[in-house]
Amino acid sequence: MNKSVKGLDEMQVKRRDHIGNQSFLLLFYLQLLDIGLRGLGVTWLEYPVNIFVIMLVVMSIYLIRLIKAGAYAGTVEKKTKSTRAAWTACAVSFIACGTVIAYSSKLKEETGGDVGALLLLGISAVVMVAVIFVQRWSERRNNRGDD
Repeated sequence: MNKSVKGLDEMQVKRRDHIGNQSFLLLFYLQLLDIGLRGLGVTWLEYPVNIFVIMLVVMSIYLIRLIKAGAYAGTVEKKTKSTRAAWTACAVSFIACGTVIAYSSKLKEETGGDVGALLLLGISAVVMVAVIFVQRWSERRNNRGDD
């Protein structure tokens, strides 16, 4: 069995795949809409940031739907080392956020006021912490037998 579906039953895997396919189509059509708007002269964000925001929105919708469907994490029978890895990832994220905040004024001066890279780094760190939190919450929820 593939490690990505470890602990999930057949129905959970089917739900996850169904939600994933719908999310991919949503991502595709939102990208097409963005390209069409840009072709008409409507720019809502600069180039790398607009793609990242669209992907972030679709991924958030995907995760929320997976958690509601109970198809994010299977039951865990024994405690593994993943908790240590999660805390390490959180610490790295907070260090990255702190570094970005500490050097934000210097980065703004060097880039001429363009904060796109700064925004991407900060959002990435926050999303990483949120995903770890959601994973732990979902595992705990599934271990209690809640749907």
